[in-house]
Amino acid sequence: MPPLFTGYPDAPRLPLPRPRADLSVPFDRVLYGRRTHRDFAGESVSPAVLATLLSTVFGPVDYIDSGHGALYRRTSPAGGSRQELDAYLGVINVTGVTPGWYHYNALEHCLERRTEGLTRAEAAQLCADQDWVGEAAFLVVLAARLERMTAKYHTPRCYRVCLLNAGHLGQTFALTATALGLGPAQTGAFKDALVAERCGLDNVGCTPLYVLAAGHPLQHGPNEPPPAGLTAFAHTALSTAPGHEAR
Repeated sequence: MPPLFTGYPDAPRLPLPRPRADLSVPFDRVLYGRRTHRDFAGESVSPAVLATLLSTVFGPVDYIDSGHGALYRRTSPAGGSRQELDAYLGVINVTGVTPGWYHYNALEHCLERRTEGLTRAEAAQLCADQDWVGEAAFLVVLAARLERMTAKYHTPRCYRVCLLNAGHLGQTFALTATALGLGPAQTGAFKDALVAERCGLDNVGCTPLYVLAAGHPLQHGPNEPPPAGLTAFAHTALSTAPGHEAR
């Protein structure tokens, strides 16, 4: 069976803080306060906040006996507990962390540098020229290490489970970021081959599926959608009357 964790032992490493930032926010406030943000302030994210976010979303919670060895569980559900999704971090504005691309080593709670440098312009360009991406403090690329899934499930359908698992992690990321006072965002629009290259992936056995982002939110920014008013509802079908279903 493949190793449970990905590691790059020859890469330069940056240990992350162990003390956790405060997550004791009422659940209802987090759940109903979660919004996708496209406007970010220029404030740097602290290492403690970043470390708490990464360990909470991607770190191991406990270990179970699969009957063929140990597996670990995260705070998100995962098909067969295969944990095939690794987190690669694109740092733009994190205190004490040089901009560039890193792998989050969940076993050792550290960042392993993959490639150097990341500008706001490059971040936007990698994500299909979406300018808002470059305003985030950091990106997280969820990359599927497919051998972990196919070692158990010998069917192409297991790729669908990888996509579902990416959605689970994306939601946990968004809720945890919100609890930490960050504005989360996510996109499926990115240039696969270029993102894979910057993360040091072969884009075959290990391929990017989803890009998450976060930073300190800018309230009432230009990309924030306005509330729906009378005009919007006048142009909206809320339901279909019986006998008038679309044909």
